[in-house]
Amino acid sequence: MSHSHTCSCNDKNPSLTLRSLVSWCGGKSELAAVHLKKMVNGVWHDSRKVVPGGVFVAIRSERDDGHDYIDAAFNAGAIAAIVENRRDIKCISKNRKKLILVSNPLKAVQKAAARYRKEMGILFIGVTGSNGKTTTRTFISSVLRQELTISETYGNWNNHIGVPLSILKFTGDEWAGVIEMGANHVNEIHELTSVVKPDIAVITNIGYGHVGLFGALANTTRAKFEIADGLSKNGFLLLNGDDPRLVRGAKQRGLRTVFYGMSKRCDIRPQSVAVDPVHGVSFMLDGTEFRLSMPGRHFIYSALPAIYIGRRCGISDSHIAEALAAQHPVSMRGTIEKKKGVSFIVDCYNANPSSMSSSIVYLTDVSNATKRVAIVGDMLELGKYSKKLHRDLGCELVRAGVGKLIAVGEFAKDVADAAKMEGLSAEKIFVADNSESAVEIARSVIREGDIVLLKGSRGIHLETVFEKF
Repeated sequence: MSHSHTCSCNDKNPSLTLRSLVSWCGGKSELAAVHLKKMVNGVWHDSRKVVPGGVFVAIRSERDDGHDYIDAAFNAGAIAAIVENRRDIKCISKNRKKLILVSNPLKAVQKAAARYRKEMGILFIGVTGSNGKTTTRTFISSVLRQELTISETYGNWNNHIGVPLSILKFTGDEWAGVIEMGANHVNEIHELTSVVKPDIAVITNIGYGHVGLFGALANTTRAKFEIADGLSKNGFLLLNGDDPRLVRGAKQRGLRTVFYGMSKRCDIRPQSVAVDPVHGVSFMLDGTEFRLSMPGRHFIYSALPAIYIGRRCGISDSHIAEALAAQHPVSMRGTIEKKKGVSFIVDCYNANPSSMSSSIVYLTDVSNATKRVAIVGDMLELGKYSKKLHRDLGCELVRAGVGKLIAVGEFAKDVADAAKMEGLSAEKIFVADNSESAVEIARSVIREGDIVLLKGSRGIHLETVFEKF
C-alpha cells in the first residue's frame, strides 16, 4: 500500500485577513487599510457565538434575519460584518464603516471558503453518508492529528452554511482538512463539494435517513454520490464495499474507488473480528491489531477509512492504533450508561432503519437474551415508507431476542403490532405516546441487570427516559 499522499502542499501559509475576506467575497467596504490587515478569527452566523476578532455574516432564513443582530455582533467583538447590499441596514453609525456589502451573504462566504481552500492547497478529505458521518470524520481526524496539523468540521456544522464557515475557521497552516457534509435534499452535497473539492471522498453508506425528504433511496444514492462532483484531479472515492448501492453506483459512474468492509471485494478488509461487551471490538488489518473501546461492531466501518487514510498520509500503525483505542462514542450516540443496576445503551441522537439495525446488533453483542430490553422511538423523515419501516423494526427486534419492548411515538403501534405478529407476547409489549409516559412504563417493567437499548430520532427525546429513570 503506498503511503504517499496526493497533496501539493505549498510553503506559503495563506492566512485569512480581512483584506482577503473582502476580496474573496467580492464585497465592497469602507474599511481602513490598517483594519484590513487584521486576522479574521472565524466567520460566525450567530451573533451570540461571535468571538473577539471574528466576522459576523448576516444570513436570512425562514425563521430569522441575521441583519437584525448586526450591532449585537459588534458588541460581542466582531471586527466586520458581511451584509446584503441594501439601504435599510439597521446598525449604529460607527459600525457602518465595518460593513462588507455583498449581494448574497451566504453565497459570498461559500465563494470565500472555496477560494481559501484553493489558496491553502492542502489535502482535503470529505465525508458523507446516511449514518456514521460524524464518527468517521472524528476517527479520521484523531488518527491524522497524531502526527500532522489538521482542522476539521467545527462542531456539527455540516450543511450549506456550516461547511464554508468551518473552512473559514482554518488557520492556513494545516497539513490537511477533514470536512463532513450532510444533506437532506438532492443537490445540497453538489454545492458543498464544489467548495470543499475533496482529494479523498468517503461515503459511509446509503440508508433511509431523510428518505421522506429525498423521496426514494435512488435519490439518496444520487445525492451522496454528488460528493464526487467536486473531486480534485487525482482524487478518489473511499467507499463502504458492503453497501450494494455504493458498489453499483461507483461502477455505473466509472469512478476511481477504494472499498473497505468485510466482503471479499474490499481492498481494506479486517480479519479476526472479536466483540467483547467490556473491552470493545478488536480486529487485525495487515498484521496489526486495532482495538476500539466501543463494543458496537458497526464502529469498525468508521475505523477502516481512518486506518487507510492514516497509512496513506504516513502515520505509523502504532499511532493509528493509539488514536483509535482512545475514541469514545460521542454523547447520546451509543454510550453505555449504568443507572440503578440497569445498563442503558443511550443512542438518542438520531435514528433511521440502518442505524437502528446497527444498534440492535450492538445490543445482541453486549447482552444475553434473558436481559434484553428495547425502548425505541419514531424514526422521522421517512415519508411514505414510515409505516412499513416501523413494522420491519418490530419484527427485527423480536428476531434479535428482545424480551421486552417499549415503543414510543406516532408509529409505536406499528412497531408493537409487528412485534406481536412476530411472536413476542402481548404482555411484554408497551406503547407510549411520548418519552414522558415511557418513563413510567420503564420504571415498572425494567429489572436490575437488564440491558436496555434507547434509540430514536432526536425529536422524540428518549434521553428523558434515562434521565428520569
